[in-house]
Amino acid sequence: MQAQSHHDDLAHQDGLAHDDDQDRAASVSAAVTIGKSANEVRSLWLDPATLPRIMEPMARITPRADHTADWEMDAPLGRTLHWRTRRPEETDRLGWTTVDGADVPNTGTLILRPAPGDRGTEVTLKLRFDPPGGLLGSGIARLFHVVPREMAMKALYNFRALALTGEVPTTEPQPAARNGGMDK
Repeated sequence: MQAQSHHDDLAHQDGLAHDDDQDRAASVSAAVTIGKSANEVRSLWLDPATLPRIMEPMARITPRADHTADWEMDAPLGRTLHWRTRRPEETDRLGWTTVDGADVPNTGTLILRPAPGDRGTEVTLKLRFDPPGGLLGSGIARLFHVVPREMAMKALYNFRALALTGEVPTTEPQPAARNGGMDK
């Protein structure tokens, strides 16, 4: 998955960090091209089962019937962070925002555009996290690899795989493998 150069320009225009700055910032943007129509991509994103699948194991997400979802994320020192997000009811806006009282206030926005050369849909995921503890919390998050840029890239990688193959790749042993793949 590679972001194309015009996405870097877009990130600058939107005031978001990019390249080397993304690992230090709480706002990031990542993009990928998916060989499916925008309608197919939108339908998959709006399926309540999608977000929990693409965010695993970074976060555990439980969708609720009222356009909200409960999130849990393991944090350093054995802590678990909790928050609830709300998805816009309009299907032309894709994303989420946390409701009041979140351990980690955050937003996510998915932007769909036709890919050049009729190659499908460009999907851009923009994330903003406000880690607890301000600058210190941001430093601790980096130390333990809870970095918004990594999350955005992994989520898009998983989303593209799900859109194209119907599965999210995993390193877990396959049930058909002898001894869980550990027999070498």
